Amino acid sequence: MLQARVRVDASRRIGAIDPNIYGHFIEHLGRCINGGIWGEMLQARKFVGFDEHHRGLPTPWGSTSGREPQLLTSVEDCGERRRVLRLRSLADDGRARGVGHGQLAVRRGTTYLLEMQVRAEGGLREVEVGLGGARVVRPAPGGEWERWEVELPARRDSDDAALVIACHGRGDLLVRAPSLMRSADRATGGFRADVIDLVGVIAPPVIRWPGGCFADGYRWRDGIGPRDERPTVFDPAWEAWEPNDFGTDEFVTWCRLVGAAPYICVNTGSADAAEAAAWVEYCNGPADSRWGRLRADNGHAEPFGVRYWSIGNETYGGWEIGNIPADEYGRLFVEFAAAMREADPGIKLIAVGADPIQVPDWNRTVLEIAGERMDHLSVHRYVPHARDDAERERQYEAIVAAPVDVERRLRLVTETIEEVLGPDGGVTIAFDEWNVWLDAGREDRLEERYALRDALFAAGVFNALHRACNEVAMANLAQLVNVLPAIVTSPTGAWGTPIYHAFRLYVERCREIAVACECESPTFDAQEFGNIPALAGVPFLDASATVSADGSELALAVVNRHRTEEIEASIAVSGYGEVGAAEAAVLDGPSDEATTDETRPSGVAIHHEPLDAGADLSYRFPPHSATVISLARRGGE
Repeated sequence: MLQARVRVDASRRIGAIDPNIYGHFIEHLGRCINGGIWGEMLQARKFVGFDEHHRGLPTPWGSTSGREPQLLTSVEDCGERRRVLRLRSLADDGRARGVGHGQLAVRRGTTYLLEMQVRAEGGLREVEVGLGGARVVRPAPGGEWERWEVELPARRDSDDAALVIACHGRGDLLVRAPSLMRSADRATGGFRADVIDLVGVIAPPVIRWPGGCFADGYRWRDGIGPRDERPTVFDPAWEAWEPNDFGTDEFVTWCRLVGAAPYICVNTGSADAAEAAAWVEYCNGPADSRWGRLRADNGHAEPFGVRYWSIGNETYGGWEIGNIPADEYGRLFVEFAAAMREADPGIKLIAVGADPIQVPDWNRTVLEIAGERMDHLSVHRYVPHARDDAERERQYEAIVAAPVDVERRLRLVTETIEEVLGPDGGVTIAFDEWNVWLDAGREDRLEERYALRDALFAAGVFNALHRACNEVAMANLAQLVNVLPAIVTSPTGAWGTPIYHAFRLYVERCREIAVACECESPTFDAQEFGNIPALAGVPFLDASATVSADGSELALAVVNRHRTEEIEASIAVSGYGEVGAAEAAVLDGPSDEATTDETRPSGVAIHHEPLDAGADLSYRFPPHSATVISLARRGGE
C-alpha cells in the first residue's frame, strides 16, 4: 500500500477564504436557463423560431391532424417583434380543429397550468385545450383580448405528449404568448422548484449572468417588463432564438430565492457605456431615478443592490462578438467604468483577463491602462477540450492532475498583477469560468457527461483556491444547470452530477480560514492530453486545510488521485489543541467512471464515517476519491 504524510499547522494562517470561490455561472445557452432553471415547457411560445417543416409555424408547433383543408393557420406580426397565431376554422361540423405543441413530458397526477391571451372573430362556439388526457372546453372568447388560465391535471404518463389548442365552429381564434408550466413551478414565480431545491443544498454565494459569449450580444432592455410583451430575438452568439422570459428581474429574484449574490456581465461587444450605466441604474438606482423608476414600475420599488459587474467577456477571443485588442479594451474598460460608477460608485468591477499562457500579453496591457480602475481581473480555464475513451488511464491522469496546471496559471496572473500594480495594488482574480470540458458541442447543446474523475478535478481546484485565498476572490463554475453542468434536468426531474457532489463536500465541510498544510506523497507523471500539458511529479495525494473563524473546527480536504490504489497517510495536526471529535466525509464511487443520472442519482455519493479523535491520525484514502476530515476541538475552546 502506498504511504503518505500530511502535516497541518493550524497556528499558521494563510488567509481568509472568500466564500465567492464556490460561485456559479449561468448563460442563455442550450438548456441552462430555458429548459433548466426556468420552468417554461413550451418552445417558440411567442411563435417566433425556426420553421423546420416549412408550414408557416415555428417548430414544434403544427396542425393536430396534419394537412387539414378546413383549417388555415398563420402567424401574424403584431408589431415590435411580437407575433400572434391565427387559427381559421372553415367548417362548423362538430369537429375540433387546431394546433399542437408536441415533445412534452407529463406525469399522471401532476397539474399543469396553461396561461394564454385569446380573442375570437366570427362564429366560433368553443375552444378546447388538452394535455396528457386532460381536456378542458370553454365558450369562445369575445372580440377583445382575454387572459385565460387553464388547469390541466395529466391523467397518464407520457414522454411525448402534446398541448392541443383547438376551436369548434366557423371563425378565427387568435392566440398570443401561451405559457405552460407545472403548477409547482408557477408557484415559485416560474422557476423550476426541483432545481431551486438542489441549488439550495450547495448554497452558491454568487452567480454570474447572462454570459459568457451571449452577453456581448444581449440588450438588457429586451428582458424587462411584462414577459408576454418582451420580444423574441435571435442570439448571434449561439445561433438560437431567445424569448427573453428570463431577464434582469427574474435573475435577481431567483438569486434571492437560492441565497446568492447576483453578478452581471455587461455587453461591450455590441452596446456602449451609456447602456451599461443605465443597466446599473435600473438595478441599483433609487425609485425616483430615470431607470430606477422603470424598475419600480416593473414591480421592484427597492433597489436590487447588484454589487458585482464585469465589463465584457473574453474580449480577446476571435469567437467573441466585438473582440478587440488589449489596448483598445483597456481604454474601453476605463470608459465603461466611469459611466457605471457614476450610476453607482459602490459597485465592484471585473475586467476581462486572459489565460497567461494562451494570450500572454493581454493582462499586462489591460492592467497598465486600466488596473487602477478595476477590482478584479477575470481568468477562464476549461480542460481538456478532448475525449479519448480508448486511452482511459491517460485521460484520467491528465484531468485529475490538471489543477496543478490551473494553480500555476493563476500564480502567473498574480505575478503580472504585482509587477504592474505592486503587491498592494488591490486587484485580485475572478476565476469566473472554469470546468472540465471534454467533447460536448453545439449538436448536444454542450451537455457534458461527467464522471467521478471530473469531481476530483473540481476538488483539486478547490484545494488550489484555498492555497491562493489571498489572490483569488471569486470563482464561478461554468455552468450550473445542463450546460457543462453541476445539475442536470430532464423534463420531469433533476439531479446532481459528480461535480455537484464535489461542491457539496467542500461547501458543507470546509471552513473559513486557510492554514498551513504540507503533504508528502508518491507522485506520477501525467502525459499531455488535449490542452492539458504534460505534468511531471504530480502528487497522488493533494491536501488543503481550513479552520473556522473562531478556530474551534478544522477541516482537512484530501484528494487521492490514484486510480486504483488506496493511500495510507499519517496526519499530524499542531497548533490546534486537543481534538474532541473526528469524522471523514468521503466522495467516491465504484470506479473513477462512476456517474449519476435520473435512474442512478446516487451513483456517486458522499458517505460519512467516525474516526478516532487525536492530534495524530492515520487514514486510508480510497482510490479515486475526495475526502474531508473534520476535527472539532475538545470543549470548542
